[in-house]
Amino acid sequence: MPNLYPNLEAEVASADSNTANMTIYISVGEALKLIAPFKGEKRDVLAFVANADTAFEVIDPRNEGTLFKFVLKRISGEPRTAIAHRDLEKWEELKEFLRNTYTEKRTQDYNANQLFSTKQSKAESVSE
Repeated sequence: MPNLYPNLEAEVASADSNTANMTIYISVGEALKLIAPFKGEKRDVLAFVANADTAFEVIDPRNEGTLFKFVLKRISGEPRTAIAHRDLEKWEELKEFLRNTYTEKRTQDYNANQLFSTKQSKAESVSE
């Protein structure tokens, strides 16, 4: 039987390779839904940074500047004032500033002290 659609196989193969090369991005508005406001709480900084990292990964790289402006608007309170006095123009710079300023820094001495001062309570087994 003659092939009624001789170019169909080539077109399907081409469409499949084009689909594999396509990258799907979400809008800036959708990405902003991933990022909760940050008010300077040390316990929230790592979650804020991780969520913002995810948002920057899933948007079109051409929209990073726009998303960065909106991420800045999600920061309020003392961190907002501290950021205003710095010339931070990219997410990587802001992320480094937030991590350096708002994460707790524990020294090796502190960690060693915590380890050596830990005791087993009467109700705990050794594995606990």
